[in-house]
Amino acid sequence: MENLFIEAGDYSPHVDFNTSTNHFSIVGDSFGEDTFTFFEPIIKWLQNYLKENTRPLNLRIELNYLNSSSFKRFNELLSLLENYHRTNQIPVKVVWVANPDDDDVVDYGEDIKDYFDELPIDIELKAGS
Repeated sequence: MENLFIEAGDYSPHVDFNTSTNHFSIVGDSFGEDTFTFFEPIIKWLQNYLKENTRPLNLRIELNYLNSSSFKRFNELLSLLENYHRTNQIPVKVVWVANPDDDDVVDYGEDIKDYFDELPIDIELKAGS
């Protein structure tokens, strides 16, 4: 399956899902008005990819800012990964990277870690912030 690559926009993050390494990343800001239009192709791509993937995968989410509608879309994405991990017993690891000075993004990370209790999620605070 082809890699998924989306350049960052003014209000949307950079997306790089590399199928060769199974290292996926979402980096930047996510606060666009229409998060459905941005995230729907990502979620559809991931659904299709998980149907054929048999290798462990890593997702790194490093956001400077996100709004509540983006948070809902991230929850959909993480729910897919948790169900996949639970059903297929294939290791999935998520790293939520946040600036320690940004309480909202740190709190979002803690919330998803609590909510997705069957998905290994590490919260990493950016060094030097």
